[in-house]
Amino acid sequence: MRITQIAMLVLSMAGTTMAQSAGPHLLIPGQRNKFSGLSHIEVELGQRNTLLVGFDRYAQVQARQNVDSVLRLFVNDYRKIADTTQSPTRAIHAQFRLNEADRALDLRFTPQPTSSFRFRRDNPPLDVKTQQDTLHIVWASDSRTAMVGRKSVAPDAYGVYLLVNSFADLEDRLNAGGINGALKTAFESVRSYKGHDLTDAKMAFNMVQGTDKRAQFIEPGLAKAPFLSLQPGIGVGLIRNQWVPSLNFDIQFIPNRRRSVGYSIGYTSTFFFAQAPDNGSFQAFRNDFLSLGVAFYNSDKGDKATSFSRQIASFSVGMLVKRSGPYFERNTIRLSGTVYQKGPFKVQPELYMNGFFKKVNPGLRLVVGF
Repeated sequence: MRITQIAMLVLSMAGTTMAQSAGPHLLIPGQRNKFSGLSHIEVELGQRNTLLVGFDRYAQVQARQNVDSVLRLFVNDYRKIADTTQSPTRAIHAQFRLNEADRALDLRFTPQPTSSFRFRRDNPPLDVKTQQDTLHIVWASDSRTAMVGRKSVAPDAYGVYLLVNSFADLEDRLNAGGINGALKTAFESVRSYKGHDLTDAKMAFNMVQGTDKRAQFIEPGLAKAPFLSLQPGIGVGLIRNQWVPSLNFDIQFIPNRRRSVGYSIGYTSTFFFAQAPDNGSFQAFRNDFLSLGVAFYNSDKGDKATSFSRQIASFSVGMLVKRSGPYFERNTIRLSGTVYQKGPFKVQPELYMNGFFKKVNPGLRLVVGF
């Protein structure tokens, strides 16, 4: 009979189960958008176990500092419904909702895609669990939409995430002292930060606390502060029945992190290839467009914050600034926009015209961003 080892080596991503890496989640590009809130505190608990708190206002964190009490509720409730007949290597994603009168627990299971084993001399083979369990704690009172006059206002986001090697280890961790102590140390680091008063509701920040209790602060500043987004990319477009590669670089100005609009200036170089009639060699013709545009983004999960990773649509107007070959007239205008985005991939229909809607030629471009 095989002995099951609940060990964490590598974690793969499935649904909303959070992917575990060799380092903190908040230091991985794009990972912050998977957690609620404008600000985040990540506490490393050792053995790749992690506690992460996402919030819009620091006052929310101060009001709910006793995470151990909620974990004890979860452990007691989960023990009553845990199915011990299933494979212990599967990953479990649990959402634990605390209502005023009761509690709700939703479970989703992800089978391990690959069976992994470890062999040690004459011992039986060990099953190795390669995916972590994820607990997401939410409070029902935090999800209610408020009314300001006739306008509905999204609630302040708040959520606690616990990424552990196995839910079976939680009771032992609580008996050994819990995690309130490590969280208290993180709060002390926030209050003692010298650069800003991070407890102010106008501030936003990300903080990572390692197992050595040292805090690393990431981009502390005003929650509504504007910022620039650099968006390089490569693409291929169908222009005049010819496939044309392109290089793109956009600088987008986001005036407010809590708004879903960005304004951009972009530079696109397109490359046409043709065979020379005299010697048959291939020639490259580069044509560049300078564009101004506006983009609209989709907010995550009803939060006030916008991740700026999911573009609903965009529109830009470009002028030809570098011309080569017979493909465009000197006064060519390009109208372009994003109609679909999936991860880094964008679909952008285009219109090329000489002057204002004269000699219109449609085009279609597929872009991969970085």
